[in-house]
Amino acid sequence: MSKSEKIEGKVEAITEAATEAFTAKATEMVAEVREAAAGAAEKGKKLLGDVTEFQKANLEALVEAGKIAAKGAKEMGENNVEFAKSNFEGVQAAVKEMTAIKTPTDFMKFQSEYARKGFDTAIAQTSKNTEAFVKLAGEIFQPISNRFAVAADLIKKAA
Repeated sequence: MSKSEKIEGKVEAITEAATEAFTAKATEMVAEVREAAAGAAEKGKKLLGDVTEFQKANLEALVEAGKIAAKGAKEMGENNVEFAKSNFEGVQAAVKEMTAIKTPTDFMKFQSEYARKGFDTAIAQTSKNTEAFVKLAGEIFQPISNRFAVAADLIKKAA
C-alpha cells in the first residue's frame, strides 16, 4: 500500500468518524429541541387555560357586581317612591290642616312648624339615601375586590 493510499484511508476514517460524531450530536440536539418545544407548548397550553379561567372568573365577578347594583338601585328606588308617597300624604294632611287655620298668628306658627318638619324630613331622607348608597357601593365592589386579591396572589406566585 502506498503512502497516498494510507493517507486516503486515514482521511476516510477520520471523515467517517467525524460524520458519525456530527450525526450523533445533531440527532441529540434535535431531540433536545423537540423535547424543549414540547415542554414549552405544554406550558403555553396550561398558561392559556389558566388565563382563560382567570378571565372567566373576572367576568363572573363583574356580572355579580352588576346584579348587586341592579338590586340595590331597585331597592333604593322603591324606598324613594315610598318616601314620595308618604311626603305627598303629609302635604295633603297639611293642606287640610291649613284650611282650618283662622288667624294669621296660627298660620305663621303652622308654616314655621311645617317648614321645620319638612327640613328635618329632607335631612333624614338624604342621610338614609347616603347610607344606603355607601353600603351598596361596598357590596358592588366586593366581588371585584375579591378578584384583585386573586390577581395579587397570582402575581406573588409568578414572582
